[in-house]
Amino acid sequence: MMRAAVRSLRRTRARLRLLREWRAGAALFVLGALSVLAHAPFFLQPALLVALVALVLLLDDARRGPRPIASGFFRGWAFAAGMFLAGTWWVSNAFLVSAADHAWLLWAPLVLMPGGLALFWGAAGAVYVRFSRPGPARIAVFAAAFMTVELLRSWVLSGFPWNLPGHVWPAGGAMSQAAALIGAAGLSAVTLYAFAAPAALFGAGARAARWTPPVAGAVLLAALFGYGGMRLATAPPSAESGEIVRVVQLTVPQREKIYDNRSEILERYLALSAGPGLADVDAVVWPEGAVPAYILREPDIIDRLAEVFPVGARLITGAPRAETEGETTRYFNSLLVIDFTQAGPRLSAHYDKARLVPFGEGNPVRGVTELFGFQSLSTNSPFYTPGPGPRTLDVEGLPPFAPLICYEVIYPRYAPRGAERPEWLLNISNDAWYGNSAGPRQHLNQARYRAIEEGLPMIRAASSGVSGMITPYGREGLLMPLDVDEAFDIRLLEDLNETFYAKYGDLPWAGGAIILLLLVILPPFLVLRGRASYRSTMKPRV
Repeated sequence: MMRAAVRSLRRTRARLRLLREWRAGAALFVLGALSVLAHAPFFLQPALLVALVALVLLLDDARRGPRPIASGFFRGWAFAAGMFLAGTWWVSNAFLVSAADHAWLLWAPLVLMPGGLALFWGAAGAVYVRFSRPGPARIAVFAAAFMTVELLRSWVLSGFPWNLPGHVWPAGGAMSQAAALIGAAGLSAVTLYAFAAPAALFGAGARAARWTPPVAGAVLLAALFGYGGMRLATAPPSAESGEIVRVVQLTVPQREKIYDNRSEILERYLALSAGPGLADVDAVVWPEGAVPAYILREPDIIDRLAEVFPVGARLITGAPRAETEGETTRYFNSLLVIDFTQAGPRLSAHYDKARLVPFGEGNPVRGVTELFGFQSLSTNSPFYTPGPGPRTLDVEGLPPFAPLICYEVIYPRYAPRGAERPEWLLNISNDAWYGNSAGPRQHLNQARYRAIEEGLPMIRAASSGVSGMITPYGREGLLMPLDVDEAFDIRLLEDLNETFYAKYGDLPWAGGAIILLLLVILPPFLVLRGRASYRSTMKPRV
């Protein structure tokens, strides 16, 4: 049976070698798309393993063509174009909210976005073909090249660290606990190496050498799994801080979140918020952009809030905010902390979102898109102004917390450091833009990674998303499913000590990886160079 499997693998490898350039690109596009099955909500990790092995082998074959570097770029790009299309297609739902105005732009999320993101992997493919050599060491070069571009993708043009390779491990499980040491990025580097490692079996080198990468990859994964299992097994019972927050989740289709519907939506939030026990909670939390209005400029809304919330109550809600100076008005996507006092409602604190969604809230190429009559998808303002950055809000009656609005939660180490370190994270989001798709579920998985990395509990309020509490280990404290209208009370958990990753970030694991890479690739390079030098000295002189 084993021999039959080996023969089958060899036949498959032979067929891959016969693929011409465009057929190889098409095959890689399909494999890239299928690799997304490894991410939420499916978590079928073998899909990524098979896809990465095939990518390595087809990049190896690119060296045999007349233009190997161009071929490497094309093959890496084709794989990633399929991967990003399958992994982010749901972004197109946002363009169908106002289909009459924006449906003509569907090519942007379905063609431009995946094709643009794939340029990073195309560059990695070219680098791999140029600098790798036949033999087992090429797996380390592959992992280094592709992890480098994944880090760049997380940073360039404000960054988009969505569906990193490490996110294929469900947050809260044993493997994900490695994020407390090396973050989701470090886990991604290990995953890339371990999943690509079986490709070393199909290449040059002694048999023992070819088995080295797969064995090393398996050992790395086993070590991280063992660490994570031990971390969870020895975790003390979650301690409660004592404060209670009431999280309100309401399902409202995005196309119905318009100003004319503000009163109806407000009443639905108030009906859920005003349930029994309101006087015992320390804060009521509503999602991002809960009511489609600038509520601070709407006296009727403020008065209605004061009628429902008793004196001493507190509302934390997402809402658009405007500041006017002279003839200039700036718009913000904000989190507002409203306290209800004897003198009336009072804005106690606010946070303005700093990481704006391109084309949804901000527009980096506005001058170009305005030529086509497009500014942004926002229904509240033409565009938003980014806030100053991460903040810890310290309001009376609650432990200090760091707000994360929408996809700010996908950025690692976004919470303040040092003396400003919060005791919990608050993520408010409006997932209604993307419908009942993989998007909100991927968003939740990445939010849970932030809790692991920081060692902080997280409260999450998401419109048409998943709301509830996430423990500092990324586990479900209490989570509501999508598409339910509900309010429930949650006792805040105490934070853990600052994790290694929270203190030191990516530098330790990245530095260690660079040293290991040099140890792997330099000896063969020096041997080859020495042989070349020896041969040159042995040439007969005329």
